[in-house]
Amino acid sequence: MQQEDKPAVRQEVAKEVKPVIEHLTNNEPWYRSRVTWGAIFAILGGIATIGTAAANGETSMEVYTTAGMSILGGIGSLWGRWKARKPLGAG
Repeated sequence: MQQEDKPAVRQEVAKEVKPVIEHLTNNEPWYRSRVTWGAIFAILGGIATIGTAAANGETSMEVYTTAGMSILGGIGSLWGRWKARKPLGAG
C-alpha cells in the first residue's frame, strides 16, 4: 500500500466501523433507534385509544387501563433506551 492511499483506506474503514461502534455503545442518534420508535408508537397508540374511548363515552376501566399500560410501557422503554450505555449481554 502506498503512503498516499492510507487516508482513503482509513476513511473507508471508519465509514464501515462507525455504525457498529455506535450500536455497541448505544450512541446512535435517537431517530435511528428502533426501540425509540416502537416506544413512541406505543405511547401514541395509548393516547389515541384513550381519546377515542373518551369521545365515544366509554366507561369501561379495562379500556383506559390497557391504554394507560401501553403509555407507561412506552415511557419505560424510552427511559431504559436512553439510559442504556451498552446493549444487553454486552458484558
